[in-house]
Amino acid sequence: MSPKVLVVDDDRSALYALSEVLRELPVRLVFATSGEDALRQVLKTEFAAILLDVRLPNMDGFEVAAAIRSLERTRRTPIIFMSANEDRRKKPRPSAHEERYFRKPLAPELVRATVASYLRPPAVDVQHSEFHNRA
Repeated sequence: MSPKVLVVDDDRSALYALSEVLRELPVRLVFATSGEDALRQVLKTEFAAILLDVRLPNMDGFEVAAAIRSLERTRRTPIIFMSANEDRRKKPRPSAHEERYFRKPLAPELVRATVASYLRPPAVDVQHSEFHNRA
């Protein structure tokens, strides 16, 4: 089964554009048009990554990310913030968790490569693998 990526934006044309950008990746896209809807999706589904618009109605993307980070199961899920406005005061602070911040208009190749990087399984440390220790 393909890994899932959550795409959150209240602009339906932006959702369509991102679906086109990510079309070539082996992922299943799940869409949300509000922070509340994104949180409902996160509670019922595990995601390989989340693309999250900063400007959302009712709760902004940073509030949504804080709620996602408050859950043990989703604490380390990579989040890619997207914003058409550069508001340095609200830019996320450096985090121990995987977070990126992209300005709109998005560079399709950068978005695709970033999401693809989260789909790869972690590299195995051959020196410390169970197989190597048995030899």
